[in-house]
Amino acid sequence: MRITLLAPDRPRCGVADYSRLLLHELQRLVEVVHVADPLAFRAEMNRVDLVHIQHQYFLFGGVAPWRNRFPALLRRLRPPAVLTAHEFVEPVGGPARRAAIRLVNRLQFCSPRVRRILVHTEADRDRMAAQGFDASRLRVVRHGVPRPPRLEDREEARRLLGVEDRFVVVLFGFLSRRKGHLLAVEAMERLDEAIMLVLAGGRHPDDRTDFVSGLEARVAASPAGGRIRVTGYLAHEEMLRVLSAADLVVAPFTESSGSGSLAWALACGKPILASDIGPHREIVAQVPGALALARPSPDALAEAIGHIRADASLRTALAQGAAAYAVRHTYARAAEETVEVYQEVIREGSG
Repeated sequence: MRITLLAPDRPRCGVADYSRLLLHELQRLVEVVHVADPLAFRAEMNRVDLVHIQHQYFLFGGVAPWRNRFPALLRRLRPPAVLTAHEFVEPVGGPARRAAIRLVNRLQFCSPRVRRILVHTEADRDRMAAQGFDASRLRVVRHGVPRPPRLEDREEARRLLGVEDRFVVVLFGFLSRRKGHLLAVEAMERLDEAIMLVLAGGRHPDDRTDFVSGLEARVAASPAGGRIRVTGYLAHEEMLRVLSAADLVVAPFTESSGSGSLAWALACGKPILASDIGPHREIVAQVPGALALARPSPDALAEAIGHIRADASLRTALAQGAAAYAVRHTYARAAEETVEVYQEVIREGSG
């Protein structure tokens, strides 16, 4: 089987990171003839059995139909396509915005050229089906977890970061409203002086909102501000140092379509406290004990952090659960399930 993989070629991009890790495993199973950024697609890339597109709205111009470039790409494709939807935006806002989102979703996801749509969560599959997209074309392939990295000595990492005497809580990833950064800041205001929060990330390159500046102002004004550190974007080695130093990783997301930052915490076998939302409940259903769950509110988050801090055996059990999930949901497994979808599409074409 010969495929073309269209994925972003850019720094500081979670979809690009995901695609690189998936590609490594796909190459063991199929012949990946071309790998290119979607905007660099060329006619010769059609000379394959199937094209796999990694999709997120911002990669193609956003949710405004008049700016979105995805339909232009589809018009150039000749083989059948499989699309991985890393995000699904439901129609919200005023009438004009809702209409625009409905139109752009139809243009992205209803083309007969796109034979299957892969999503990372059952929640996204169900949301798309509820919006009228053909459920028979939707498949869940869970977000892969990287191979466990080699972490530096925990005490050395804590010394280098200057956090030796703190209980270190880490929220890792691009600063974003839906990742619950403000919830974490408010929770810190309810916790004692021995606890430190590290917001380990920076502004997403495509973020044009004022969220990050507002978050930074909120931290500066917070009575807990001296115990909250915003690192800015971290290179891979710096990210692993922070994860090594962490006593607890928090993921107080208000929504999720699968998370690369959460996958790295799972890969590192860290105890994780996540918000009690559908995609996180799916993780716990797969491997009980992989996450602790709390309502996405400051009070509930603070209470859960305090409880986990006080219970070393619970932290150990959560770390073991995270490691067990990482073993079960590798990128190798994601690649195998992806190739099964490729085969399904090709069988349809030859049937």
